[in-house]
Amino acid sequence: MTNNIPDNASILVRSFGMDTRKEAVFRMAFKMHTRRHYQLLESGDDRVAHLSIVDIDGPGGTELARNLHQSEPEQRILVTTIASPADCIFPILQKPVRMETLFPALEALLLDTPGTAEKQDTNVKPIRPDITVPVTSLNTQQASPPPAPQNASEVPVAPSKPAPVLRPEEVQYFNPDAGLLGLLKIAQRDQAISVISDQNQRTILRLDPSADQAAALVDDEQLQQLCHVSTGNLQMRAPRDSDSGENSSLRHMSLQSLLWQVAAWTANGRLNQKLPLNAPVQLKQWPNLTRLPMLPDALRLAAFLARSPASPALTVKMLRIEPRDLFNFLAAADSLELLRYNTPENPGNLVRMPHDSASLETEIPAAKRSFLGRLLKRIAGI
Repeated sequence: MTNNIPDNASILVRSFGMDTRKEAVFRMAFKMHTRRHYQLLESGDDRVAHLSIVDIDGPGGTELARNLHQSEPEQRILVTTIASPADCIFPILQKPVRMETLFPALEALLLDTPGTAEKQDTNVKPIRPDITVPVTSLNTQQASPPPAPQNASEVPVAPSKPAPVLRPEEVQYFNPDAGLLGLLKIAQRDQAISVISDQNQRTILRLDPSADQAAALVDDEQLQQLCHVSTGNLQMRAPRDSDSGENSSLRHMSLQSLLWQVAAWTANGRLNQKLPLNAPVQLKQWPNLTRLPMLPDALRLAAFLARSPASPALTVKMLRIEPRDLFNFLAAADSLELLRYNTPENPGNLVRMPHDSASLETEIPAAKRSFLGRLLKRIAGI
């Protein structure tokens, strides 16, 4: 098995110890990942997998991984578990599985050279969200082997990541109707073709809301900086004939994906000032995450907030996620009008309690619900 797999080649992955719902989570994560094409093999597919992922939390899970290693010594094996066993000889991906830890773990495994269990016992590190996995060659490890611990009790254990704490006095707020985000929301509301320029009359964005299209004439770094520029330094106007000469550096995208990303950049770890910290918010429907820029913990947040209303304070406590990641997600979802929250200014956007779930289902026709939304709703309980 070669280590030099081209980035455009399909990476075949086989799962062990998982039911169909858990496999569906990995399939969705693989679908959203764009750098490499990972493919989870079906049970009847006899192609040789590049990687194997074993869930060892079930009965005989660890033994399943060891048997797989004995029968296929060249197979690269990644195990997933809630609590890391002390005698595990394989790389560990701790649950809950997140995209920002899953794919670095898979990449590290692809770059590593499979060997015997005795060698893997010394050069494999557990993969956790707060630990970077070093990629080192086997030859380097053999040239200067680390001192082996005398017994299992001396094996150093990395401290677990502390639970995030949300302190109300430290929460900062932003106005979603100001700056670049405010102008984009106006354009979306008015459904008029428009151009946004800076104080020097340089065109930044061209918008066609009726076609859900946007074109940027600046790169992402400049666009992110413009998210924190005041409205007085930006201007929205109708297109001019002279604008046609600026097509050379256009980057096309959907207006929805632009709104989603600009809202997250504008929030920058701050809470939308319209959202009370201790009042419930709710997703009206699943965002189409396959067509939107990926945000940390977006999949878990969408599953949690689509099932039942919860306040930002409760969400941080229940999901143990960073408050800034939650605030960025809420800003992005609200920019696409996907959030319900109780405010006197918008009485028609009230949170629906769980007993109103039937009305929530009938509000959006089945034909208009995205396939992704229906699929993720089925696996939201994982």
